[in-house]
This record gives sequence, structure tokens and C-alpha cells, in this order.
Amino acid sequence: MKNYLPLVVLIALHAVFLFFDLYTITHLDSVMHLAGGIVLAMFLYGFLASAIGRGWCPDPGKLVSAVLVVSLVTTGAVCWEFYEWLSDYLFDTRLQPSVTDTVKDLLLGLLGGTLYAVYGINLGQAGKSQPLRSEG
Repeated sequence: MKNYLPLVVLIALHAVFLFFDLYTITHLDSVMHLAGGIVLAMFLYGFLASAIGRGWCPDPGKLVSAVLVVSLVTTGAVCWEFYEWLSDYLFDTRLQPSVTDTVKDLLLGLLGGTLYAVYGINLGQAGKSQPLRSEG
């Protein structure tokens, strides 16, 4: 359950941002996209460690795990931008004011995932043991 907590918090924050129209404040939007990349990477590392611990997949090692997590975070960022576009198209929410904003959001999501992956390789969850396999 602890792997899902950051996602739950991020989704709750997203709901608050939508309700109070906070995405129109550029700096808050940027922080949310960076946080989204970090949170998704946290979740994916936890899911991967759990899957390895249960024997659902072999341990790919730290470097391949990091590449996998960053790739999936990038895919998640692209899907999120599709969501924003669809929301703008269907509900006129104006979540994507420009192409520059969209690219900045994608870059921040990628940066967040990369930062957590580097943390995971050096100090964090993936760095606690070699191999990545969870201990419990």
C-alpha cells in the first residue's frame, strides 16, 4: 500500500489544482509536473521491487531498472499531456496554453523521473541491495 500513497497524494493535489484553477499559475504547474515525474518513478520502483520479490519477473539490475523507470515515466508524461489536450478540446480547460508549455511539462516530467532514478541507483530503493530484489 505504501507504494500507492504518493500517487494518491498527487491525484488529490491535482483535484485541488483543478478546483481552484491553480494550473494557470506557471510556477505551480511546473512544480506539479516535476513532482509527477518523481512520484511516478517512486511508484514504478516500488512496483518493480515488489514484482521481483514475488518472482513475477527476473531482476534486471540497477541500470536497466533505471532506464525502464525513466522510459515509463516519459511515457506517463506523454499520456498526461494527451489528457491535458483532450481536456482542453472537450471541456475548454486551457491546461495547455502553448506548445512551449507542453514541451516544458514533458521535460519536467522526464527530469523528475531521471532525478529519482539517479537517487534510486545511488542511495535509495534500488541502491539498498544488489540486486534490486526486495527483502520482504
